[in-house]
Amino acid sequence: MKIIQFSEPGPPSVLRCLDVPIPELGPGEVLIRAHAIGVGIPDTLIRAGTYSWMPPLPAIPGTELAGTIEKIGAGVTSRKVGQRVYATARERLHRGGHYAEYVAAPAEATFVLPDNVDFDAAASLANYQVAYHIFGDAVRPQRGQSLLIYAAAGGMGNALIDLAKAASLVIIGVVSSEGKGRFARELGAHHVIDRKSDNVSERVREMTAGRGVDIIIDPVGGPSVPGNIAMLAPCGMLVVYGGLGGKAQFDLQSTLRASKNSPAIRQFSIHTWDHMVDERRAGMRALIDMLAAGKLHPRIHARLPLTEAARAHQMLESGVVLGKLLLVP
Repeated sequence: MKIIQFSEPGPPSVLRCLDVPIPELGPGEVLIRAHAIGVGIPDTLIRAGTYSWMPPLPAIPGTELAGTIEKIGAGVTSRKVGQRVYATARERLHRGGHYAEYVAAPAEATFVLPDNVDFDAAASLANYQVAYHIFGDAVRPQRGQSLLIYAAAGGMGNALIDLAKAASLVIIGVVSSEGKGRFARELGAHHVIDRKSDNVSERVREMTAGRGVDIIIDPVGGPSVPGNIAMLAPCGMLVVYGGLGGKAQFDLQSTLRASKNSPAIRQFSIHTWDHMVDERRAGMRALIDMLAAGKLHPRIHARLPLTEAARAHQMLESGVVLGKLLLVP
């Protein structure tokens, strides 16, 4: 079978396609044949060697896949050959491991997919899992509140907008081009701000009649934090979930003290649920139910061959991807 692996961190070119034996199953495991493999920012961070939860090297990237069970190991009674399942590295000891034609996984760490759930849509669930816990646990929004989403046209933006619509929020999407603005509107954003041509804070003041937004969800953090705090409505909340902007070079306490709006800041991490197994799995099952009910709509940008994983990483890091990018064995 083919896998994508790297021995040393670096640019996308470090990714190598290798032929290796199909994994042997241990007790309690199932063998999954991949049909669709999700590509996400954590995969690129693992490849670059900058992820805080790096797997041991050599490593296979890949947070998620959807496929069918080809074989079951000794003692497995809860799964059967031919079942359609979703598997995620958030159920594994280490992150990564899913850029492969076949993956061995503990049976209880797989999620059965209803027949009407498309493999491509299921392979987008890692983003939705983050969005689910942001809304359900970190923010707990109220109907009608305003929400500002940065990178609204990406895979996470797609997931956040879908779940924000389900929560009946007023959605403002921040994008970096006119085309991404159109895409964010198609996803369901009520308002769009192009940060390349508009002043975000001025547009927020106009859209909210000077009140500010109730919730801001930002994957960058770092130097963007003070400006985001200034855009919050009274008792508003800023959620930073990626920290892609690095460390903030400012005194947070003085920044908060200068605000008269009683702001809240939450540094969100999906790793909060690393040891909360029941809660994590219940959330994933809820998302699969929402997919089956037609309440979630992952948009697929492209389906590339598994052998073109390096090109997929280049595309994702260049910012051209709208929605979700997939690899197909």
